[in-house]
Amino acid sequence: MSAARGLVAIRLAYVVGAIAALLWTQTRPAFGSLLFGAFAHWDAGWFLGISHDGYPEASNQSAAFFPLYPLCVRALAFVLRSHLAAGVLISLASAAGAAALLYRLSRSRGAVLLLALYPVAYVFTSVYSDALFLLLVLAAFDAAVRGRSLAAGIFGGLAVATRLLGLALLPALVLLLWRRGPRALAPLLLLPAALLAYMLYLHEHYGDAFAFADAEAVFWQRHTPALGPLEGLWDAARSAQQGLGQLVLHLPTDGAYTRNDMWATWNVVQFALLVVAGWLTWVAWRRLGAAYGLYSLATLVIVLSSPAAVVPLVSLPRFLLADFPLFIVLAPYVRTLAPTFAAIGAAAAIAFAHGRWVA
Repeated sequence: MSAARGLVAIRLAYVVGAIAALLWTQTRPAFGSLLFGAFAHWDAGWFLGISHDGYPEASNQSAAFFPLYPLCVRALAFVLRSHLAAGVLISLASAAGAAALLYRLSRSRGAVLLLALYPVAYVFTSVYSDALFLLLVLAAFDAAVRGRSLAAGIFGGLAVATRLLGLALLPALVLLLWRRGPRALAPLLLLPAALLAYMLYLHEHYGDAFAFADAEAVFWQRHTPALGPLEGLWDAARSAQQGLGQLVLHLPTDGAYTRNDMWATWNVVQFALLVVAGWLTWVAWRRLGAAYGLYSLATLVIVLSSPAAVVPLVSLPRFLLADFPLFIVLAPYVRTLAPTFAAIGAAAAIAFAHGRWVA
């Protein structure tokens, strides 16, 4: 079975399981369709709204969601007559393409299997931009490895147009292409150009070129710390320490867990995940090369440069889905990790299908 077909089969099996859980509890998906709407929650509503109506003028909250994915959904929905179905199919097709590229870069079926079983990979069958973003990141990296600078610049620019985190590609692509001379590096200007184009649109639409950052600050309580990622790391470590104290010393004896207990758990778990990701970044640098390590490091730096108020590392598990070098270095441990990923992933998929926020 090819890498792409294997990933699709695994993710569809999770969809079937989530639908069975929904029917067992007599719960209907948020957006109606049982097949395509099992995971249509949270950010899916924003992407569907943008793809259907564009960015509303009354509020800039949706500006936090970059435009390429909803544009693709809108284009396919013109044919399918369903934005929901279009969004899910684009995500699934993108995930399949990402699996094929990951295998071509790593020659490791274990890396692809871990990607397919990753606990928050339910977004591969939802109206989320993660799968498209991962596909474009891998396409840019693969092109740079093969010395195709123009393709690397184009795919990198499209990745930035999908998510700001695409800028993490820039140092790795420069490292991979710099020996080919200035002409090879010139296409990489498409990465900041993609961000600039979106900022120009926001300036025209909202009168605020930084509306995407303002939306994150106002509605999602993210901020840019004065000391950058170092302060973000300190915030995450302090929140994890406080969260651990909350869990150890103040858990209720009657089983009535509060929102504070939930936040404490997230802070502890996500900081532990950050530590593991940092260690794996070092391993990737040593085993795969500096370009792979630079991409992973830049991803963590960007995440730490925009911590949230209560849970500084909010959505870190999902952001790491695009940190493909980590899956490659974990591949030798696939027999140990795959059952764990599968079990946690099943619980996460069922919880998310029931409208619980997971990542």
